[in-house]
Amino acid sequence: MKIRTGIILWWLLAVPAFSFSQVVHYDVIVAGHTIGGVKVYHFQNDVKKQRIEAEFKVPFYSGTFFSENNFSDGALRNSVTEHHVNGKRKQQTVTTFVANKNYKVDFSGEERASRHLTQHIATTITNLYYQEPVDLETVYSERYGKLCALRKVGESRYAISLPNGKQSIYSYTSGDCQEVQTELSGVKVRIVKRDVRLAAR
Repeated sequence: MKIRTGIILWWLLAVPAFSFSQVVHYDVIVAGHTIGGVKVYHFQNDVKKQRIEAEFKVPFYSGTFFSENNFSDGALRNSVTEHHVNGKRKQQTVTTFVANKNYKVDFSGEERASRHLTQHIATTITNLYYQEPVDLETVYSERYGKLCALRKVGESRYAISLPNGKQSIYSYTSGDCQEVQTELSGVKVRIVKRDVRLAAR
């Protein structure tokens, strides 16, 4: 099992091996000040691959985060999220498709046992950066390994109730994610789309 997990992580983390056409940039804003950024990668390959990377820095506290998913036949095949604080890994969650709507969720860096899920997973929180969740009622949190309730709260605006009791709101224009309102260590944060830049292949 450790060998299998290691192979999955190597494949997921090997970003340079995949060709991507563009990176969409977002600014992480707190109280009007930009403290970091989020990159959303758009890949060119046969497998539906999605990846976001985030970094932020405030006095005495810095963090990085990434989440990467791979889909096929309309279902999640595997995902990994990882969170570092002040240069040290705080959390890692790996979700792996086993067979016919069955998934195994492994947690690292936390005192949490592995979890088995029996459900169809077609949309994740990472996926919300790529497309508007029209007519969806739930979305899978790769970080927590659970389904989260999703509801429409306005014109092209959707609220997600997270397992930690907090809420994030995603806003869209013409199907593109423009802004995310969330919390970071108890502080209100806005993640605002900046521009689209062609990335070097």
